[in-house]
Amino acid sequence: MAKLLKGLPRRPWQELNECPYQRLDDPGRVHIDYPGYVHLCQGLTIGNALEKPLAQVMSEYDPTSHPMVGPLLSGGPAALVERYSLPHEEGYVEACHLCYVARKMLRPWFPEALGPGQMYGEGLE
Repeated sequence: MAKLLKGLPRRPWQELNECPYQRLDDPGRVHIDYPGYVHLCQGLTIGNALEKPLAQVMSEYDPTSHPMVGPLLSGGPAALVERYSLPHEEGYVEACHLCYVARKMLRPWFPEALGPGQMYGEGLE
């Protein structure tokens, strides 16, 4: 990712206070990967369709109590930085950039909500 972002203009992290591309509170679509993870966005998961029926995963989804979605709804990627006191740079290319960096840092504490590891570069060496 660093190679793709090199030289691009950046915005202050505090301005990245909404998720501009996903309806996290009421998803109209999800992605299910080969291990069964149900993704709202790449690497942002709400369950596993191989462990529970998809209808059950969706009916049990509570956006406000999800450890990533709750903060994202209340203040975008900047809220993840604030809620979890994450180290950060002064600026990011866009909201997805900050969101990915924040979620990658949080993955050790929330693997059930942030998976699979390949989405964060784990196991690809």
